[in-house]
Amino acid sequence: MFFYFFQYNNLFLIIALLIGFFNFSVSYSQVLEEDIILEEVDLISKMPYTTREYFYYKKKIFKVHRYLDTIKNIISDLDGQLVVIQRKRKRKKVIKNYKKDLTERFAAEIKSLTRKEGVILSKLVYRELEVSVFDIIKKYKGNWSAFWWQNLAKLYDGDINSQFDPKKNKEDFLIEKIISEYFHDSL
Repeated sequence: MFFYFFQYNNLFLIIALLIGFFNFSVSYSQVLEEDIILEEVDLISKMPYTTREYFYYKKKIFKVHRYLDTIKNIISDLDGQLVVIQRKRKRKKVIKNYKKDLTERFAAEIKSLTRKEGVILSKLVYRELEVSVFDIIKKYKGNWSAFWWQNLAKLYDGDINSQFDPKKNKEDFLIEKIISEYFHDSL
């Protein structure tokens, strides 16, 4: 009986020494002081597209992209003012004044956009703010107004509730490719 105990005890001791030796040699064989710098790898999958499609979207994006900074600034200013205001009536009045000012400033320019440029603008807004145009309208004007704007957009082949997904949608892939090439402000 003692012999078996001694045999298993030695076996355990030998295994423990081997494990300790290999852990020690592995931990000291790695160089921890030097960093390895790898080249950047583009993980966006390649989708087939024609040069005609590329230049078509490029033209549309260049026309629409200039509105993005304005939209971001307006939303941040409006949010800053609405945080201070407590009463619902005053909030509605501020939103109404903003709408009036925006209509005066941009009505002619926005009306001159084509359907496709409107769709691209809503996708770029989602890309920049990570909130759909539908949700923005719902936040400031309410569910009913957002519902009717969505129905109007659907009537003209648009969707203000669309999301931006360049991995699954070819149009979004082209938009992301053009934005990252020419504007260098990718997320």
